[in-house]
Amino acid sequence: MKYDVVVVGGGPAGASTARYLSQKGAKVLLIERRKLPRFKLCAGCLSARITPLLPKGWESEVLNKVRGGLLGFRGEVFHEKLEPESVAYIVDRSSFDRFLVNSAVEEGTVLWEETEFLSFEPGGTLRVKTDKGTVEANFLVGADGFYTRVGRQLGYRKEKYFRSVEFWTEGDLRDRVVIDIGVVKRGYAWIFPKGDMVSVGLATTGKENTLSVLKDYTAKHKLIKFGEVKKAKGWMIPFITSEGELQLGKENVLLVGDAANLVDPLLGEGIYYGVLGGRLLAEAITEDPSNALTLYGEKLRKEILPDLIYAGKIAQLAYSFQWAAFRMAGGFTMDRFLKLLRGEESYIRLYREGLYDFVKSLLSFENFSHIIIDKILRRR
Repeated sequence: MKYDVVVVGGGPAGASTARYLSQKGAKVLLIERRKLPRFKLCAGCLSARITPLLPKGWESEVLNKVRGGLLGFRGEVFHEKLEPESVAYIVDRSSFDRFLVNSAVEEGTVLWEETEFLSFEPGGTLRVKTDKGTVEANFLVGADGFYTRVGRQLGYRKEKYFRSVEFWTEGDLRDRVVIDIGVVKRGYAWIFPKGDMVSVGLATTGKENTLSVLKDYTAKHKLIKFGEVKKAKGWMIPFITSEGELQLGKENVLLVGDAANLVDPLLGEGIYYGVLGGRLLAEAITEDPSNALTLYGEKLRKEILPDLIYAGKIAQLAYSFQWAAFRMAGGFTMDRFLKLLRGEESYIRLYREGLYDFVKSLLSFENFSHIIIDKILRRR
């Protein structure tokens, strides 16, 4: 059997790539290693800017509508901001991913569940090997996440990533989320509503024992009382801070989503960029098949890469000088960040227009003394 495109991975990036390609008339095979729905580690927060990219009926997958939240410093002090309308949505990834895959199938995608991708033989016509047999394709798309087998066969390795850990427990946040900085050296902690429960986790690029830090954080939190940490799960989130770290693929083998490092380096959001990347990849393949890789790169550099690079610049400042970042985040900055979640603001403007205020906040006597004391305490 021969397909125009074989997509490996049934997450948001892979399912969206398959759906967009099928809508454009391509013959698509989507390979998913597990039976859907399958358990998926993820905080499950969708920024509102993703909604124009989603299939009809996505609202049925929403567990919680988020109108804003609290930005905390070590679970002790908080800024709060709520909007009249939703700025984000919480979903259960196992159900949400199945919905996206079903939407692709409705558009004509062929789905092979419980099928493991093994390898590919390069060429103008690719031979894609699975544990259920071999198929041919003009293009192969690796949407198989952090540990991408497609990417590894191309020689790619992940250099920058968050180490994340999460657990669920009883709690009620309803229409808000909590983001805490200062909990880990280079990262953040989160508390997200999950229906009538809450997801509690943290992500860091540092070397701390994430489970130990998470337990300490929940035990000492001033705002919320948590149940016992029982089944914490961990995973890796890749990211980039420069154009050279993009991993787009080679010739007619292309990568998208986490496999391509299309993740926000400030907060680790990958679903939005994975779905948008899937649309751009589908456009590149169908608009100019003989030049798809180059065109895909051009589209990413125009629509996604600038945001990721400037998010990385903000992350570098915010995680290096966490108290100053927290002080600055009240009021005006939180308003702009919520606009970013709705697609009304960009990381580029947020960085360029907020840099002066950040430096002023950093150099204030109160902040400067707090930073020095914090550095001393961390060395003990």
